[in-house]
Amino acid sequence: MALTFITQCYVAQKYTELFESFLSNCKYVIDNRKIYRFAGLPGKLIRTGSISAVLATPKLFIWRGLANAEEVKAFSRKHRRILLCLLALHLTLLSALVLSHFLFPVK
Repeated sequence: MALTFITQCYVAQKYTELFESFLSNCKYVIDNRKIYRFAGLPGKLIRTGSISAVLATPKLFIWRGLANAEEVKAFSRKHRRILLCLLALHLTLLSALVLSHFLFPVK
């Protein structure tokens, strides 16, 4: 879990602006950039996570008018894979943590 978080921090610190440049007309990304621009690393983690959410469920964001379909479709395949793999790892680890809490309670 720690390794996944360290990897997420590295990706967020190094590539957040690049990811945002691929979605330059996406209202959701623009608003998150305005809100979290001065939040440092936690802000970059939130911005990267929000881009992952857009890429994971593009139809929802396009339907709500928060994302541009052409930009989402043109997002770099390599970077899309990185973001979606990190999102899947985080969700899997969170699910395992929650399940282990209920299946093996501490006495």
